[in-house]
Amino acid sequence: MITTIVDYSDELKDSVFKFTDACFRELGKAFEPDGRHSFYNDIENTFAMFKCLLADDNVIGTVGLKKINDDTVELKALYLDKNYRGQGLGTKLINTAVDEARQLGFKTIVLDSMSGYKDALKLYEKTGFVPTGRFNDNPYADVFMKKDL
Repeated sequence: MITTIVDYSDELKDSVFKFTDACFRELGKAFEPDGRHSFYNDIENTFAMFKCLLADDNVIGTVGLKKINDDTVELKALYLDKNYRGQGLGTKLINTAVDEARQLGFKTIVLDSMSGYKDALKLYEKTGFVPTGRFNDNPYADVFMKKDL
């Protein structure tokens, strides 16, 4: 299987929505593109970077960076199809985001998550993220991490 990481484009919107909806369902959450996830309708202007991982032209992973200020971006929308986990693809997505953040001149990447997402937290730690203080008002998040670039 050949996988490729590509920049998001409007041609991928339907695939990204379908993929994101499936990921949210797996987590027991609802994907609400007309509600609290409306930023997915304007990916190009919401994110400093948004990449899609493709396998045979199907979206199997996503990762984004959202600018917080001139020095800091937030890692967002890191999802990977459950059938492709354990193959280093999550690490590949994070490393792609880290490299892009450096190229864009950012000094720090932050993220929020939930303590129940054990596999994700292990991945963040493995890729160099460390605990930090709360940086947003996300009522669902109880874990906050950062990585200095």
